[in-house]
Amino acid sequence: MTAFPRLVRAELYKFRTTPGPWVCMAVVVLLTGLGVTTSFINGDHGVVHFSAPTTTEELRRLMGAGYTAAIVMAPILGVLCITTEYRHHILTSTLLAHPRRADVLGAKVVASALWGLFMGVVSFAMLAAMGIPLLLSEGGSLRGLLDQVGPVVPGMFAAFLLLAIYGMGIGTLVRNQIAGVILALGLTLVLEPIIVAIFSSLAHMDVNFLPTRATQAIAGGLTPHGPGGAGATGTAHLLLSWWLGAVALVVWGAGTAVVGYYTTFRRDVT
Repeated sequence: MTAFPRLVRAELYKFRTTPGPWVCMAVVVLLTGLGVTTSFINGDHGVVHFSAPTTTEELRRLMGAGYTAAIVMAPILGVLCITTEYRHHILTSTLLAHPRRADVLGAKVVASALWGLFMGVVSFAMLAAMGIPLLLSEGGSLRGLLDQVGPVVPGMFAAFLLLAIYGMGIGTLVRNQIAGVILALGLTLVLEPIIVAIFSSLAHMDVNFLPTRATQAIAGGLTPHGPGGAGATGTAHLLLSWWLGAVALVVWGAGTAVVGYYTTFRRDVT
């Protein structure tokens, strides 16, 4: 029992002392800043203007300014947790120190989850540092923004945590760092929108159990176009309830890790 906490501390130390996770944090700050900025850009009858968000949808978009950071960078963070060891050929040393691979993978799951939460803290710190002063300077309502804490913030933290585990599972499956990052981005940004569009247009069905859609559900119905799931076509899509969205993300995260463990992680690493 005492060995597992040491493994977790070792994994956290690897996160702290390698550049990849810190680069991810820097990108999270950038993406959250962009999310804050776009929350103040509103269009009215074809005229685009910069003004404080006032409606529930607009304020929820501002509170969830780190949404893109969560669905893009949290999986990449998880991928780096394990593929960095394959890339630099140090996993052998880790397994020599502790041969029980299930324990090693479990420690990586915990470390990825904790750093996913840290990524969420960084994102909301950026929101507080940039979004709140900008909101007040534009005459917006801080009370209205704080009213969106309950619907958005817990789900966003859960998304950062679970998507980091999901990325760690992808890294376990593919081993190669570049392939893992491309796969994580491709599944989220390319394949998932295609699947949603196909089922929506051809079968008139909403595919709500995919990672991005589940993230929208647990974050108060948050989407890049505001609560309610209005897509690029302007058509509203129904989302899962928040708890079903959480279950879907848990399945994606734990599922990829379990499949990766039984198909790839137990193979010889030399």
